[in-house]
Amino acid sequence: MSSVMSREEALGLFLENHVLDRWQGDLETISETFIKNQDSIKAGFVGVMDAVCRNGAGFQDTGVKGEIQFIYLSILRTSVKEHRADYRIDLYDERWFFDPVECSLNWQADFIFAPLFHRMRELDQLKSGYARKVSSMDIERILQMEAARYHLVAIEFMRSMVPAVLDCEGCKLLAKKPNLCIFAGEYRDRSEIIYGQPEAGQAGIAEEP
Repeated sequence: MSSVMSREEALGLFLENHVLDRWQGDLETISETFIKNQDSIKAGFVGVMDAVCRNGAGFQDTGVKGEIQFIYLSILRTSVKEHRADYRIDLYDERWFFDPVECSLNWQADFIFAPLFHRMRELDQLKSGYARKVSSMDIERILQMEAARYHLVAIEFMRSMVPAVLDCEGCKLLAKKPNLCIFAGEYRDRSEIIYGQPEAGQAGIAEEP
């Protein structure tokens, strides 16, 4: 690459050559991985949900947590920076974010994000061919932008797993409000509902008060 090319031009060329539309190929890899390992993938997700529901039921037995009204499945962007795909699962009673008793566990969406993390490691090596005009910070920004696509895939997977979650033993032990809502999104940020009918003010942006 020419050393007289501007940083903006170099970054644009880098994106064109190594980033744009590459995620589409990853979708095939994700699909193949899921088909091959779907029993263990589904069991792993339901297992974490079962465990957090059992924890919630335990808190309810001691009287410190009310009936569960909100379940949040939230990607932790800090984990993505470290090439992990951690989703935090939180159970809240009717007090929502004011619920003082934390009840959470993490689930790793590795089968979805592994191709992305592999590509990012490759990009970190490829940037050296762009006359030092593509930085590690650029790679981090690309990672966060690309991660949004994979996050959508994870949301659809979690949405598809709702019936199995509601049918697991831990969820049956858990006392729940009739208007239970399950949200998926970013931690203490924008989320979308994947189960239930939220009341006014509950959908959309869900930020800590």
